[in-house]
Amino acid sequence: MSTPQNSREPRRPSGAFPFLIFVLCFLFGLWVVPWLAMPISYSINRGAEKAKAEAAFELFQKLKDNGIATPAEALIPWVVKKVGPTIVGIKTQGTQVAVDPFGNRRRGPTREIYGEGSGVIIDPEGYILTNYHVIGSADSFHIVLSDGRKVESVELVGYDESTDLAVLKIDEKDLAAMEWGNSDSSEVGDSVLAIGNPFGLAHTVTQGIISAKERLRVIPDSPMYQEFLQTDAAINPGNSGGPLVNMRGELVGINTAIYGETYQGIGFAIPSVLAKKIYERIRQTNGRIVHGFLGIEMEPLSDYFAEKNGVEPGKGVVVFNVTNRSPAARADLHEKDIVLKWGDKDINDQYHLAHEVMLTPPGTEMTITIVRNSEKLEKPIVVGRRPRR
Repeated sequence: MSTPQNSREPRRPSGAFPFLIFVLCFLFGLWVVPWLAMPISYSINRGAEKAKAEAAFELFQKLKDNGIATPAEALIPWVVKKVGPTIVGIKTQGTQVAVDPFGNRRRGPTREIYGEGSGVIIDPEGYILTNYHVIGSADSFHIVLSDGRKVESVELVGYDESTDLAVLKIDEKDLAAMEWGNSDSSEVGDSVLAIGNPFGLAHTVTQGIISAKERLRVIPDSPMYQEFLQTDAAINPGNSGGPLVNMRGELVGINTAIYGETYQGIGFAIPSVLAKKIYERIRQTNGRIVHGFLGIEMEPLSDYFAEKNGVEPGKGVVVFNVTNRSPAARADLHEKDIVLKWGDKDINDQYHLAHEVMLTPPGTEMTITIVRNSEKLEKPIVVGRRPRR
């Protein structure tokens, strides 16, 4: 039977069209898979870290409840698991401007500078404590969380240049927070861990002990009021702002300074008792922190002057100038008065007194104990507001 002349075989689809669909699907996959995979990856990492932290919390609670003493070396992995999710990396970017020897800006190109530091989450609402010097000269900075999340939107809540502390805020979910420890209860010889990002190596852990407490003015010519814990745990550039923790996984210090350019076995951390006070005042004042002011100049108490006035050598400080119309002047402090106590605290030297006054909120009424011409006196004094430099 013959085939009609006008009949044709069905047209087969061109091979180009399926190939185009395949290419489009492939490109779409390249775009959407990483977009979906990253949150999944962060979630997996976060879940694993959370499980480890919860196991560590349970262990420490059992040890506490049962009064079980455990060697520090055995606790180190559990401490790291407990605090790991609370530690963050901080990356900064700023602009360096050329200046002449008098501090005046020179004409010419500027240079972008980059830096890295560490921080610790101390409130699950996203509040982070770090050093002021980590972020102080930066134009912008972002946070890297332990699960890999990178947070570009970071709020600077406030800072205190005098104590080298700053508070940041991020708006992220599922954040763990470090427990506050009591640095005053720490003893010389206690085991501690320093954790941070030295040289950009995230979550580096070093072990040591508290080598000394109440180190004052260890950084020459620094404008800061300093009180430090000294430790031999390795602290290097990039550790700044990270935590110093005890063997219960509690924050006892904020790693801040090293002796020399690189680690030499002497590092310094801001004690947690001081850090907590500054953190709370920054939160309470919305970042506008103001320190106490007395209005005196001081000098060390010599053995001769101590003996002459019946004072134990090595305690107290001598007033050698009183600023007019200052809180000290209104409290009737005089030149050559020996200050023995600020409130109920014995004063060791001029740095100790300056530190205690700085931490006292303006407007607070205190009692200052002095010796004048061998007579012990107690003077009420209202703390003033420290003038801006």
